[in-house]
Amino acid sequence: MRYSKLFGKTNKTVPVDEKIISNKLLYQAGYIRESVAGRYFFLPLGQLVQQKIIQVIREEMNLIGSQEMLSPMLHPFALWQETNRDSSVGFELMKIKDRRGAKFILGGTAEEMFVDVVKKFQISYRDLPFNIYQFSTKFRDEMRARGGLLRAREFIMKDSYSFHVDEIDFKKEYQIMTDTYTKIFKRLGLNTYKVEADNGYIGGDYCHEFVVESSVGESRFLITKDGDYVSIDIATTRPGCLTSNDKKLVEKKGIEVGNIFQLGYYYSKKIKNAVFVDKNGQNQPYYMGCYGIGIGRTMAAVAEIHHDSKGIVWPEEIAPYKIHLLVIGKDLKVLEEAEKLYDKFCQEKIEVLFDDRQDIMAGEKFVDADLIGIPYRIVVSEKTLKAGGVEIKKRNNKEIKIVKINQAIQLFKKIIID
Repeated sequence: MRYSKLFGKTNKTVPVDEKIISNKLLYQAGYIRESVAGRYFFLPLGQLVQQKIIQVIREEMNLIGSQEMLSPMLHPFALWQETNRDSSVGFELMKIKDRRGAKFILGGTAEEMFVDVVKKFQISYRDLPFNIYQFSTKFRDEMRARGGLLRAREFIMKDSYSFHVDEIDFKKEYQIMTDTYTKIFKRLGLNTYKVEADNGYIGGDYCHEFVVESSVGESRFLITKDGDYVSIDIATTRPGCLTSNDKKLVEKKGIEVGNIFQLGYYYSKKIKNAVFVDKNGQNQPYYMGCYGIGIGRTMAAVAEIHHDSKGIVWPEEIAPYKIHLLVIGKDLKVLEEAEKLYDKFCQEKIEVLFDDRQDIMAGEKFVDADLIGIPYRIVVSEKTLKAGGVEIKKRNNKEIKIVKINQAIQLFKKIIID
């Protein structure tokens, strides 16, 4: 991609009321723009990152045998009435009517919808367990949209739902999802704590949040110094208290990036005909679990953790491009070499953002490259060509190397394979 043609350039200013670092950087670097409070445009750079986060999640979910599908965003209001959630959720539901007067809810979570589609099939115990998931837009009419992508009114979520014959079978899946989420967040560059939480309006008896430690987060949890014990039950266990084995608890704050819920029979016993046929030919309610990851919030959490004074430092797996190629100077030889290098990268399917702007000073290009945060920067200039090739620098490293152009191609082909 040529930066001269990219929609969404860097910006030196940020909204005056913006206090969260990740939102400032995502705004300045040209990843997002706010539409109205709590609703965001993901610009081309931001969409690339968002899609790469989704791909990481998809790969790990598919690896454990979960199956991707998609439900409608408009949920029949009657379904939410069946589960008594039409008035009990922790956010304001967005309700609409179609031209025939039928009532719908813009989906904020999709437990009812997934139970509704599963019950349309004649499921037996032989079909269980299974786990189905989707990436879909969620709508939550929060009273106050604050924290940028950390608390939005409209966002993409990966939500998945598992169906089981009983609690014993479900607990196996709960552990599998715990391990899978830990692996997903590690691939995204996030170290998470699994903390006890309140099921709230989702239902069920217990759940856990995956929390990234951060001062801007809204999750408060208690932890021992060695990390051996973690709890989010702030109300009943104050900081300074001891665990059962005499370890002192301290309070921390963090960003909730994912959660896993035990649902049990909460939905299957409320929604009519949500049953499977057991070994004895009898109808039984499903035992269920659900599992969510907010994509935009996760993206913001990564930017919140991975940045320095100059800008974002994206983990390689989810960076919008692998290489940020800069051409410095207007010498024809320099321009020709830069163009040839860009073409070779494209031919090799190596992701590259080419800053081909001719009317921008070198210093501004370097500042923009650091702000955008692509893992590798390559500079082509008279100076580098005289030194024998191009200059390569990793975003989070001060070391600069001069390598021959052909070697640069081979180097990044190897990085991609590895």
